[in-house]
Amino acid sequence: MAEIEVPGPEPDWERAPQYQGGKRNPAFQASMWEYEAGSFRVVAGLSPSLDVLAARLRLDMERGWEDLGCVDVAMFRIQKIDFALSRLEGSPRPDVSVWISRAQADADEALDVLLDALGIGREAVTFRGDAETGFVDLRNGPEA
Repeated sequence: MAEIEVPGPEPDWERAPQYQGGKRNPAFQASMWEYEAGSFRVVAGLSPSLDVLAARLRLDMERGWEDLGCVDVAMFRIQKIDFALSRLEGSPRPDVSVWISRAQADADEALDVLLDALGIGREAVTFRGDAETGFVDLRNGPEA
């Protein structure tokens, strides 16, 4: 069988993972995290580093990207609740974002399950809330 030769990219094509202004490269590439993030929602932030949290649960982290840049993510399940922990590289806030599956109705219950598995208390929570109700910064006072 003859080997099929694939031509290289067209000279005016941009890299697939970047914004292209609706022209040029016919492919737009997204990271696995960008695809998966749509099935999760942010519910809290944690003060310990992502490395420490991942080490506690022996999680592997994956590096992806999103519109704002590179992101490190660990996705996992505890007691049938799907979680993700993420940290955006270069973010001015050091918080690790806690994501839960959109199918999980009770965010407080999910957060309690996660904190228990991590062996930390609510003092590690830096913010709470979600995109619909807004976020509350908890670093300057006790949790309401």
